[in-house]
Amino acid sequence: MTETSASNNPQSEKSTAEVSVTAVAPQDEDAWLFRKRLAKADVPEGIKAALQKGQPADAKFLRKFPYPYRSMVAISSDIDDTTPDEFAEYHRFLNTKEETPHGQGLGLDVGDSFWMYMANNQPNRTDNLNHGLDGVLTYFQGTDPTKKHFDHEIKHYWKAGWLDSMHTFGDFSRKNHSDAVFKRDYAVAAWDALRKDGINLEVWINHGNEANVDAFGAYDPHRFSVYQSGDDPKSPNYHTDLTIKNGVHFVWNSVGETQVGWDSPLFEIKLRDGQKVWGFHRYTQDKGANGIDWNWVPREIHRQINQGNLDSLVEHQQYAVFAQHLGGYDIGFPFDEKGVNSLRLLAKYQDDGKTLVARTSRLLKYELARKYVQVAQADADGETWLNVTGVADPIFGAQPLSVDAVRGLTFYVKTPQKTHLLVNMKPIRPEDYQFNAADATGKESIGIKWFKPDFTDYTFTSTDTDL
Repeated sequence: MTETSASNNPQSEKSTAEVSVTAVAPQDEDAWLFRKRLAKADVPEGIKAALQKGQPADAKFLRKFPYPYRSMVAISSDIDDTTPDEFAEYHRFLNTKEETPHGQGLGLDVGDSFWMYMANNQPNRTDNLNHGLDGVLTYFQGTDPTKKHFDHEIKHYWKAGWLDSMHTFGDFSRKNHSDAVFKRDYAVAAWDALRKDGINLEVWINHGNEANVDAFGAYDPHRFSVYQSGDDPKSPNYHTDLTIKNGVHFVWNSVGETQVGWDSPLFEIKLRDGQKVWGFHRYTQDKGANGIDWNWVPREIHRQINQGNLDSLVEHQQYAVFAQHLGGYDIGFPFDEKGVNSLRLLAKYQDDGKTLVARTSRLLKYELARKYVQVAQADADGETWLNVTGVADPIFGAQPLSVDAVRGLTFYVKTPQKTHLLVNMKPIRPEDYQFNAADATGKESIGIKWFKPDFTDYTFTSTDTDL
């Protein structure tokens, strides 16, 4: 593994057509009837105009996290040295609830990253079966865009949601750090292939040593990141005109951090070509006696995910993105007993309604929607109508509006059972309503349900077809 830092559902997440639900438990009948009535009611003519005048949602009106949670975390894993077999083994444990050699799976929503190319010329041993770098999960074989490698696996896992980000275009680390081989043509070919496969990337994670010149977002002529040239229009490595146009909105810029929790994981980055993107914080390291103490390795995950950190996140109602390299070492299953226990603790915090675990892309998009959602409210005949009119992203402009784009948003209201929820003037489905009892604020709320948990074992086999 060569890395350096500067210290629940198919990926498309499209709304499905309305379905008829016939089996409802007796204790849920009243809530189901309320949801069905609210979803089927017609918007009164007298308030239609008012409901189209959205305003930023007041913090007192909008709950920070989906009910009942008081924090949200993601495990953001870099794909370094990860073979397809390693990937499948640890995701089967993390994402499913199947019985595995390491105990029952955790059923967590954990996404991962991938590479398009492999140009690393170091003699890395990538797993305990003595595979070299040619066994790593890359889309192309080596740096030849005419030869596919694990493209079927990558497309499969993307659609399953086990992949949701790209760890730059590839592993361009070299023995000689000044021997950079990346060029713009690689970016052109990569985006062409991804578009054809319907892989619509939004999350970019920088990688590697100084030879990885396609990195961008933290260029500083006086710091380690001086090598980053992916956003320099004067460089032959320039590609952010293509990368941003193809949908990347969120970037980890190689800046490692010791802070675990953040009130918001997002911050603005201005690129050298004049464009702006969202940066996001990742917890990568601690302060050691002799400097940086990296903890973004699987056998140290218990130092990241533990009761102290989780309790602090809940107490302060914060986000955390735990950076990791889950398949980056030739140790077999990446977690030891301490790691397994820390991950089971995380699953318990989710089960107990304290901490919501979400893949990185979902966490980032949720926070963007929460911060910039526009909502209109009107009352008629003793009932309240809420219409989500848009997400006013200050960097990329108004975003496409769908139920999936605003899942989890939760509003404090007087009477949830008499509150109608609309998205772009369209009633949400009955099954997307969530009525919530009073939380620590003493206020009841209504929300758009978070993504349904998906514990499916998506382990790729040679007989798999498109999901």
